[in-house]
Amino acid sequence: MSGLRVIRTDNTDPYINLATEEYLTMTAEEGVMTLFLWQNARTVVIGRNQNPWRECSVEAIKRDGICLARRMSGGGAVYHDLGNLNFTFIARDGLFDIQRQTDVILRACRLLGIDAEKTGRNDLTVGGRKFSGHAYFSSHTYNYHHGTIMIDVRGDDLTKYLNVPESKLRSKGVESVRSRVTNLAGHLGGELAGAPLPELIRAMQNAMIRAAEEEYKSAAEYADLPEVPQELKDRYASEEWRLGTKIPFEKELIHRFGWGEAQIQLSMNGEYIKDCRIYSDSLETEVFGMIGDLLRGRRYDAAAILGAELPEDASESARELLEYIAASI
Repeated sequence: MSGLRVIRTDNTDPYINLATEEYLTMTAEEGVMTLFLWQNARTVVIGRNQNPWRECSVEAIKRDGICLARRMSGGGAVYHDLGNLNFTFIARDGLFDIQRQTDVILRACRLLGIDAEKTGRNDLTVGGRKFSGHAYFSSHTYNYHHGTIMIDVRGDDLTKYLNVPESKLRSKGVESVRSRVTNLAGHLGGELAGAPLPELIRAMQNAMIRAAEEEYKSAAEYADLPEVPQELKDRYASEEWRLGTKIPFEKELIHRFGWGEAQIQLSMNGEYIKDCRIYSDSLETEVFGMIGDLLRGRRYDAAAILGAELPEDASESARELLEYIAASI
């Protein structure tokens, strides 16, 4: 490995931060692990394939001046404010290792006296309650692993702006969003107990950097923020990217699989599928557009749908989704 690079920013604009994250990823150098630490002002961030109108209270977000952003990675909707610290691990193939990167966060927690553990597909918990959710993006040899660390997030806003389906709560055996999550501020002892939020944020940032140095056996090299192209910032801020495009649909299927929920909307032209839009909180990102392309123009018939030819490297979730749609006819 050539080195560990750390970039921190005081910018709290989610569109600039997400554009910076993508730019850092797609310009990543071989053999360099970048740890990007950032915060957003009050923002709801939805996953790459999510339906904002289903996942969050869009009108309440607009009314209260909250930002609504969409990221490149999959997964579910999250709420950010300045009581939350975001991290992104950025690396090329060969160095990118989700478990190793997750261990950095767990090490950082231990440095602060917090006994955290990984549970489920992408969560970190303390005492069985979630404080950190993770998502991932890969394109060719470029990758990132990012997530939240709830230090002192306003709990009321979690329920005010996020619409978490009851099926998702039932699948996790919890009654509400509030009962499922926790802030790390309540788990910190010693000198940090009762410390003001900025000090807690600094402590977690420093612990993350130290843990990364221990994991990668490399002293951190601090780097300045890059100059991000304006068109990339504009894309993240655009309504087209954030809200997506709706299609008129006659048929809708909603089902929760082991890998996440899928909302399938079909626009019909007689017995044929004219258009298809699939929303999901799955950590996968490319499968849903691929399935939509396969279904367009196809007869709305179980045999015809099962006859769709998936790529050889298609995931099991893609096959499961097609089988579900066919079985629902």
